[in-house]
Amino acid sequence: MTQLILFTKIENETCILLAQRINPNKDFYLKLNGPGGKAIHEKNENIDVCIIRECFEEAEIVLRNKKLLKIFEETCYSTKEWRAEPCLQKEAKYIVTLAIYLHPLEEPPKHTEPHILGPWNLYKIKDLLKHRNELVPILRENIELIDGKIKAYEQDILDLPINAQKLEEIKIKMEKQPQRTQETFNFLNDIELEIPEEEIPEIVDEQFPVLALNFGKLSSYKIQTLIKYKKKIQESIRPLRRIEHKIQTIEKSYKGFKYLSIFDKIERKIIAQKFGENPTIAELSKDNTILHKFRDTIFEFEIHKSSTNKLTYLKLRLSKDQTQINGTTNGKQTWEFFHKNYSKLPLI
Repeated sequence: MTQLILFTKIENETCILLAQRINPNKDFYLKLNGPGGKAIHEKNENIDVCIIRECFEEAEIVLRNKKLLKIFEETCYSTKEWRAEPCLQKEAKYIVTLAIYLHPLEEPPKHTEPHILGPWNLYKIKDLLKHRNELVPILRENIELIDGKIKAYEQDILDLPINAQKLEEIKIKMEKQPQRTQETFNFLNDIELEIPEEEIPEIVDEQFPVLALNFGKLSSYKIQTLIKYKKKIQESIRPLRRIEHKIQTIEKSYKGFKYLSIFDKIERKIIAQKFGENPTIAELSKDNTILHKFRDTIFEFEIHKSSTNKLTYLKLRLSKDQTQINGTTNGKQTWEFFHKNYSKLPLI
């Protein structure tokens, strides 16, 4: 497994090119790394060829062999195929080789893998030394080595011709991009930093809990990422809001109603199985047992209507006062009355 350090100087500050790992299903989620990856061992690809291939695939930068310098290589036993987790030989399932390379940054990178990596940005070495926990393990553990090797990079290698105009283009291009080093580690200083929305990567749902748990340490870049995520969520739930509103309207109209409440609790299931959950008076009247049960019963009632004034359902409750109705009903009537006038309305 390989990592490449593409370095340059901006205003006498040594900077290296890194991108954030944004796939929550991959190792080292939200950590920073350089170009690099896994050698294709099925094709007997060596690590030198691997780093050249990975750099082109991830950033479309072509490396020059004469300037490519390997500064670190370590082989260890591991329990996992693509992670260096040192263990005893008898516990090992894999042998993993890690390598770090240096190469001057000579052309602007391209963002070729937005599904797994955030945009490429320059980070100051001095800031990374203070905040190494933002890096993937191989870089975190070797950041001092990287700093020293960049300073000691052989003069004869650096003396090889470099296109000065290209370097100036890199400087201009990278300075136009938000400096993640300042943003990530000096949050209060860059709170006003605004990045065009189209340049902010979209996060997936699985990333949100990670960001939410670290709300006290979020950079303005991550906050803007969350704001973009919020807008996406709002767009997706707008149709659901309308459905929710309709359901709430129905729920409100039914609030306080009891399912087939004129029957005993034991009877309700039997009635529902036989006549459905909202039977009509006409349907219930076909059962002589029900007719006999409610023949002399007095009910309190309400007739509900739709917005177009159409009768929709009949609400019946057993009246606490079962004395005979004489004259004014005051919202009370008998089964015979409902059968005669509202026999086809669903009962609730």
